[in-house]
Amino acid sequence: MQALVFDIGGTTTRAGLYDLGAARLLRTERAPTPSVSACSSECGRGLRDRLYDLLACLAARLGADAPGYIVVGFPGPVREGGTALRAPTLWGAERDPEPVAERVRAIWPGARIRVVNDLSAAGHGFLRHEHDDACIVTVSSGIGHKVFLDGKPAVGPSGRGGEIGHLRVDFSDEAPLCECGARGHLGALACGRAVPEQAVRLARRDPGAFARSSLAASVAGRATRVDSHLVARTFKAGDPWTVALVGVLAAPLGQALAGIHAAVGVERFVIMGGFAQALGAAYLALVGQAAAAGAWDLGQEWGRMLEFGEMGDEAGLIGAGRLAAREWGGAA
Repeated sequence: MQALVFDIGGTTTRAGLYDLGAARLLRTERAPTPSVSACSSECGRGLRDRLYDLLACLAARLGADAPGYIVVGFPGPVREGGTALRAPTLWGAERDPEPVAERVRAIWPGARIRVVNDLSAAGHGFLRHEHDDACIVTVSSGIGHKVFLDGKPAVGPSGRGGEIGHLRVDFSDEAPLCECGARGHLGALACGRAVPEQAVRLARRDPGAFARSSLAASVAGRATRVDSHLVARTFKAGDPWTVALVGVLAAPLGQALAGIHAAVGVERFVIMGGFAQALGAAYLALVGQAAAAGAWDLGQEWGRMLEFGEMGDEAGLIGAGRLAAREWGGAA
């Protein structure tokens, strides 16, 4: 038994064939996601249609012309039945719900289909046992999380839960604009796409410090040219200004994780996503420091409570495969 699994991201969409019996990925494919950031001149129905064309193309490359089982990890809140409520990293501020399961079923009418939030899918790959508690957090082109309690994602009856990236944490009039159209959301302050604006803010605060940084030399002194790749490189090299910038990015995330811990008591936070992984262990330490400062001290050891997800780019596909095994039989 094999399942066709998808992990749709704001930058890249991944597809794989997962062997339910052997509990492993057999083959994978990937391609850039047609999103508002990649296709700025396109929007609306055409952009949505291109996503399903991409899913069909990736499946064909995998040789999965008639899959029996399909799990789709989708980057946004998904209610029971497979309708996505929003998808800011894909379609920006558009508010129309998207019937993802219905659209996928139109491509593969004979398949059994499950559509879940992408972190709900990935989380199944990080659970240590069937009844594990954990919080899965992604820091990439956006920020998202899912709390798993007793082995199940706590998303509420309408699938709205687990969207910490759209919690407002900056209430100032000049707060950064989030992709969803609102201001001051955590994702707009702390993810990879937040880097240029946060760099400009910090450079304006202390132009001299920015001018002396090795990062400034890389962008000819123009903070607007700072991107996440440059930041990861100079952060690992220990450039003081970049370390301060990453601290600015890490602080609101750490405070949000402290809130999750205080609310539900979860003590294991698995951090995934390309931006976080590129920054490495020193970034995790900064997030932990901010979390420790954000809640009272009951003996928590944030250094032990935070960990990187170790499955890399395939985490979403592996988690989707394990969910398929639990749904339809196999070695979960």
